[in-house]
Amino acid sequence: MNEVLNEDIKAASMLARQIAAAIKNHKHKYDRTFASAVKSINKDSTYTVMDDAGAERKVKCSIPNAALKTGQYVWVKVPCGRLEDMHICGLK
Repeated sequence: MNEVLNEDIKAASMLARQIAAAIKNHKHKYDRTFASAVKSINKDSTYTVMDDAGAERKVKCSIPNAALKTGQYVWVKVPCGRLEDMHICGLK
């Protein structure tokens, strides 16, 4: 009985490792856009917004000649899941 239980535990552990590896290596092949608000304006011409997971992110704005204000609602895009390329893409 203990052997069967140990085999089940080993199998579940192996499956968990495989799932974790698949999640770690997963690349998004699509853009994600979500609504947020400008939390602050930074001196280096970037804006602080909350991402869709609730974390603060420092992003640039791709809207030409946009003068955003603190508290203004915006659309934020994450192209192909690359957080380093996250940017404000529109006004809400």
